[in-house]
Amino acid sequence: MSELNVNKIKEYTGGNAVEFQGYKETDVAITSGTTLAIDLANGNTGSVTLGHSVTDIDFTNVPTDGTSSFTLKVTQDGTGSRTMAINAITVNGGGDVTGLTPGAAGLTLSTGAADIDLVSFLFFDASTPLINSLLDFS
Repeated sequence: MSELNVNKIKEYTGGNAVEFQGYKETDVAITSGTTLAIDLANGNTGSVTLGHSVTDIDFTNVPTDGTSSFTLKVTQDGTGSRTMAINAITVNGGGDVTGLTPGAAGLTLSTGAADIDLVSFLFFDASTPLINSLLDFS
């Protein structure tokens, strides 16, 4: 880091020393089922191996003030062809909402056996999640 950048960091922190620490997220194991239960109190990342097609996703403990996110690693089981519906998402026990996707394109998981997808849910004040995905890590 250049001297200029170090000085800027010291300026922003009131001249106090800054120590960078390693960063990691807690990976929450999500149980496969037609409903995925995701509790943000347990962490902001998780993984599931789909043995079922998902028809409902229930999020709990989503902060009602500010921005929060959850990234889900989705792995198809040995059978593959599992799907994930995003039109029945509940947030903190509210009614079903349809997650919003870029261009209203929806979400289509890759379907090969053992395929891996990353699906990110972004919440503003615990509202309807914005969903983005990176698909087909196979």
